[in-house]
Amino acid sequence: MIFKLFKKDKVEVEDYEELDLSEYEAEIADEGVTYIKVAEVTGMNEISEVKRQVYNGNIVIAEIAYIKHDKWIYDKVIKELKQLAQDVKGDIVGLGEDYIIVTPTGIKVDRVKIRGSRNFERRR
Repeated sequence: MIFKLFKKDKVEVEDYEELDLSEYEAEIADEGVTYIKVAEVTGMNEISEVKRQVYNGNIVIAEIAYIKHDKWIYDKVIKELKQLAQDVKGDIVGLGEDYIIVTPTGIKVDRVKIRGSRNFERRR
């Protein structure tokens, strides 16, 4: 079929095919879903599940308040989470003193706080 641009040709109805968009909507609904998961990290046991979630494309907010008193476990957990973020080319950032956010591939955390409309214009 050859299309002629900018000509006033008559278009026949049989030249068009109707598409069922519900097929495409079902595919779109299944793809690209990212969840924000919350993990309570009390030791090294939870790290494998945190890793699995991030590898699956989810964002994990890990509560680390329970391990802050044990420097050895705390350091090991932080090291593992930093390595995870590096492996997936994601990001890792502390949120206060009790939480760590780990993001998957393609999601970065902006470290500039939003304070009024001036930050929105600067970031665009």
